[in-house]
Amino acid sequence: MNVLIFSHRSDNDGVTPVILSKLVFDKVDYILEEPTTIDESFFNSYQSGLFDQYDFIFVTDLCLNHSLGQMIENDSKNKGKILVFDHHHTNLDKNQYSFISVVDEQNGKKECGSSLFYQYLLEKYPNDVLKKPVVHEMVELVRLLDTWSFNQETEEEAKWIGNLFDIYGKEYYIEYYYQFCLSEERFFFDDVQKNLLKVEEVRIQNYITKKEQEIHPVMLRGYHVGIVFAEFYRSELGNFLAQKYQEVYDFIAVINISRSVSYRGVKDIDLGAFAKFYGGAGHKKAAGSSLPPMLLNDIIKLIFKDVMIEDDQ
Repeated sequence: MNVLIFSHRSDNDGVTPVILSKLVFDKVDYILEEPTTIDESFFNSYQSGLFDQYDFIFVTDLCLNHSLGQMIENDSKNKGKILVFDHHHTNLDKNQYSFISVVDEQNGKKECGSSLFYQYLLEKYPNDVLKKPVVHEMVELVRLLDTWSFNQETEEEAKWIGNLFDIYGKEYYIEYYYQFCLSEERFFFDDVQKNLLKVEEVRIQNYITKKEQEIHPVMLRGYHVGIVFAEFYRSELGNFLAQKYQEVYDFIAVINISRSVSYRGVKDIDLGAFAKFYGGAGHKKAAGSSLPPMLLNDIIKLIFKDVMIEDDQ
């Protein structure tokens, strides 16, 4: 059985469904996107006839807009092989479409894209590998990290698996943990990984210390916001600053100038709804939105008054 997966490119909750699919299906192709690019990417693939090559098309840790929802709902040819698994509460209204399942929380437990997809595969396509403890334990660590649901006992390993995603990169991470699930019975971190993670922890702390000195206080839509520019360790940085400065700021916005904005907070503010105003999505305490498409060109023009951007010609 051949499948195509559209999933989130930014973290291991986005790529873990790819790993799970490789444990089940004969051929797995995948396209990794952001919340702001998934609709165009999905529609272009749909229009090109790409879906004809696959038995199933899955969308995980992302959701489709209402226009696509209605289009697919009325498409008797493709509707039966397209399934969406998302967990962002800002997309709960998409549950009106029969092929979309958005579950933020169930049985008192916060879900993530990987955990929802894993439950689906266990129900529909169980096999000996998928049912191994190592797979369950890997998915649970991803869920704990993605939903920030860990406790003191589980925090270290949950953060470790996220840091390895950053160290390995998407492609190697997928292949490594695919082979790991095939060969091992229980999940663990080996000595080489632990040494890598120790070095990475020092780098993270040094980076956070540096960026903490660069917070820009602003008023934004009635909120006191601490803005910091950072390309790396945005989750760790945002969560650290949100906790430390909760008496100063309503929330923290971490801007990766080449990609997106991450929002982190601890107060009773729905950051998912806030991000949605800027075309983003997310959870109440953690969300994100993309930057304007021509922002980098605008910055170049701001710095170099007489510049001519060749792409503008």
